[in-house]
This record gives sequence, C-alpha cells and structure tokens, in this order.
Amino acid sequence: MPKPFVFNDQNQVNSYGFRIVTSGISLKRFKKNPMMLNNHWNSTGNVLGRWENVTVDKDLLLGEPVFDMDDKDAALVAGKVEREFIKTCSMGISFNREDLQIIGDELIMTKCELYECSIVAVPSNANSIRLYNQEGELLKDEEVKKLCLSIMPTEGETIPPTQTRTLDLNPKNNMKKITLSIAALTALSFDKTAPEVDVEAVETAVLKLSKENAENKGKLLAMQTEKENQEAEELKALLDAGQLAGKFAAPKREEFEALGKASLSILKTTLDSIPSKTTLANQTVTPVSIGVATKEDFQKLSLNEQLAFKNSNPDEYNKMFNVKK
Repeated sequence: MPKPFVFNDQNQVNSYGFRIVTSGISLKRFKKNPMMLNNHWNSTGNVLGRWENVTVDKDLLLGEPVFDMDDKDAALVAGKVEREFIKTCSMGISFNREDLQIIGDELIMTKCELYECSIVAVPSNANSIRLYNQEGELLKDEEVKKLCLSIMPTEGETIPPTQTRTLDLNPKNNMKKITLSIAALTALSFDKTAPEVDVEAVETAVLKLSKENAENKGKLLAMQTEKENQEAEELKALLDAGQLAGKFAAPKREEFEALGKASLSILKTTLDSIPSKTTLANQTVTPVSIGVATKEDFQKLSLNEQLAFKNSNPDEYNKMFNVKK
C-alpha cells in the first residue's frame, strides 16, 4: 500500500506567508476528478495518475497516489516515490479573496477548493501550494504576493477592534489607553461605563474573539463539506439503483443527475414513480442471502440488495409494504 502524501498541514505556514484551514478545503470538485499532475502542468501528457483515499486526519489532509504505470514518465516518477527519492506534493487551489483574512496576528485562508494536486521534487517549503482564480487560471507568484501584502496592515495603520485585523500597536504613538464605542465595549465584554480601556486588554480580547471566530468557521465549513459529500454519495447511489432497475437508460443519466442536484427528494419521488423494467440484468441479480422478515431488515440492506429482494420476492415485498396490486 502506498504511503499517503500530506496535501495540507494547517499548522504550517506556506511560502506566501499564510496557513490554510484544513477543514475549510472543499473536496467536492476534486473527488470527481482527482488529478495527479506533474509540477502543476495542466495537460494530458503531464497526468501521472490519480489520488485515492483523500481524507482529513485532524490537522492534515492526506491522499494516496495511484500512478499510471502504462505511462513510462509516470512509472519513472512512481519509482522515485517508491524508493523515497520524492516525498512531496503541492496543492493547486482556487479561492475567493475574502476568504484570505488576518485572524489574530496571522494571515489565514479559511476556505478554498482543491483543484488538483501535483507531485513535485523540491517545493518552496514542506507545504507548497499553487493558487488558481475562480476561472481556473494559475496565478503568478507576483500576483499572490501582492494580494497577501494588500491584506496585511501597513506600518502605523490602526485597525478598529471590530474588524478582522488586529490592532496596530505602534510604539511611536506611546498609547496605553484606547477609547471604544459602546458597540465595541459590548462585543469585547468590557464595562460599558468605562469606554477608555488598556490597549493590551483590547488586543487580548480581540485575539480571543478572532480565534473563536476562526474555530467556528472551521467547524461550519467542515459540516458543510461533510454534507456535500454525503449528498453526492446519496445521489450516486440513487442513480446507480435507478439505472440498474432499468428506470432510465445511460444516455438519460445526466438529466436525472441534474434533477438530483436540484433536489434529492424530487429525484427519489420521480424514480419511485417509474416502474422497474424486467431485463436480463434484473434476472441475474445475485439473490439476497440475508434473511429479510421485517421492514427493519429490509432497510438494513444496501440499495442493490433491496432491489434484488424486490425482484426476487415480489409477493413478500408487496405484503411487507402493503403494496396493492
């Protein structure tokens, strides 16, 4: 079994000076086409293989390489990986500018989408990345650096504590106190009757809120990503079962898939309303070996097993679900 590669470690700062929240990386697009490229060269000749078992393990995003061994160039790289001369990969991600933020005193990308992942020989650091815009165009290093600089506060700039950036505590100003609005005092849980507070106390409170905000965003994004992945798996299962039952032909699959992406419940209702067709495939389905005596037993079966039971035991199925002929 190949050793997994580390796509992302959210504790590591990349060469552009920011960290990426692992739970905020969407895999929805990537799982449909998990490309393994050679040094981010997006061409058919530079496809080395694909990635499998892409999983999140605490702070890490991991994936296992599967090389196209019929391609001599891919086989050459696979040999170097196997002999541990190459151990690194590099993510290619697309993102929205507003998802790259100053949180606390760090530059953090809270959300992005995995576009591709490449085998690389010597990345700029242990967690090298390449950035794409929303149109799938690869950004130049100069463009990314300018973007990061535009987000960082300039020397002497004072950032209000109600914003995402941290306060700029310029020692030249020799400020020990700061006057806050009632809204800011309330948000930071300070005494509203004393608007003048210590700068250090404000900084501490802002950092605490920023970290809590980042954690909550990470949890929300993780839940959204998990939900999207579950919906994609459920959609595939419904389409596979419907096609296997002869409810639609292969050329019509895209139309049913589009319906399912709009509403899984409508797709399920639509497929349930279409009668199954008796075909050779239906007749040769492997019988269900598990005893099915109740509805609960039936619900424990996989979709294929449910279909096999329904086709093989129509009378029992009709009686179990009170289906009138």
